[in-house]
Amino acid sequence: MKLTVFQFEGTPEELDASHVLRKLTDQGERAASAAAEPVPGTTLPAVIPGVAEEGQETVRQLLARSPAPALFIRFLEETSRWDNVGVHGVKRKNAQHGAPLDYSRYLRLRRQGSQLGGFAYVYAEHSTVNLRLNYSKQQLEDMGITTARTLTTGHREYRVSVDLTSEQSLADALQLAELAYSAT
Repeated sequence: MKLTVFQFEGTPEELDASHVLRKLTDQGERAASAAAEPVPGTTLPAVIPGVAEEGQETVRQLLARSPAPALFIRFLEETSRWDNVGVHGVKRKNAQHGAPLDYSRYLRLRRQGSQLGGFAYVYAEHSTVNLRLNYSKQQLEDMGITTARTLTTGHREYRVSVDLTSEQSLADALQLAELAYSAT
């Protein structure tokens, strides 16, 4: 068995628009797919907080493969309670008029009425939060944020990312999300 691993950094829009990335990840008919095993001992709530009914099943399937579904759900639970926050799927560029939103890769957390777009893009399968912040590593350290990393590629406004792996990472992600929310 041969396993090749790639890691790509960028905003969701940049990754979606990349023809090279699409060619690299297109498995075609010859590739076999293996479904990831659910994380043992994970019990998901009946309703994923903030996610529309049309996206519930898709997000539930992604969370079944997530390394930290409970932390991800707690992040959504908290942020979706903030004033005017919506959790949205994504409308693909080539989607037909009236097509449902896509929940299969990431969710966009957006302050309703804001013209700036999402304040966070969250990836259920990886329990990762990308925030609309352009902070340096030093700025994050000065704030006492220890679990966030800065991205060097992608849209300049979305440069802070947190992998939800512990209580500390959840606290850091919520603190940063609040800053991003206030700025949108």
